[in-house]
Amino acid sequence: MRSLRTFLAAALAAGTLPLAAQDRLPAGIWTNTEDAYFAEEEGRTRPDPVLIEVAADGRWRTIDAFGAPQGDWRKDAVPGLARREGGSGWQVGGSEIRRARPFTCWVSVRKFAAKPDGSPDWTYAGNLASFDQGGRVLVPGKGVAPDVSIRLRNVTWAKGSRNKPSLVLYVHKDDPERAESYSWSSPDASLVGINLRWMQGSCTRTGD
Repeated sequence: MRSLRTFLAAALAAGTLPLAAQDRLPAGIWTNTEDAYFAEEEGRTRPDPVLIEVAADGRWRTIDAFGAPQGDWRKDAVPGLARREGGSGWQVGGSEIRRARPFTCWVSVRKFAAKPDGSPDWTYAGNLASFDQGGRVLVPGKGVAPDVSIRLRNVTWAKGSRNKPSLVLYVHKDDPERAESYSWSSPDASLVGINLRWMQGSCTRTGD
């Protein structure tokens, strides 16, 4: 699977940027997480991952699911960017991208060792920035508790599914792809939380 950086370089070299690529994305984080997730189930080829952060002044850069920069800020148009059919929304290289909403999360994990009185002891990590279009946060246990990561998606199910769109909070322990468990709320919820007895946490929306 090609990286976005490879795709961007190829598009620039080939000179295949559409006229609509001169448009600028509004500030925020944009990903194609939902377009990619059910692509194969819908009979489509799974597209390469797209994660873009756009600054207020129009500059942009690629990031990973943890929000870490994967390239320098750029001032040119995003290669492959175009309006979707009908002018509603955006796509990169034919794959729909959606603007993520920012969230701030906290996570508490039960330590391996109990307190001297025998009661459970817990770690705590707060003010963890994330976003609801595949954003991830890693919470290292630092040897005293399990390493945990959480993931947020505003899930839009495959075409034909009877499931309703949902804001989903996933908890990962040993497998970064398969979640230990998850909870969900309405897609416009401002808060989603989870309590698995050995860990607990929540994420609160901090913007639109």
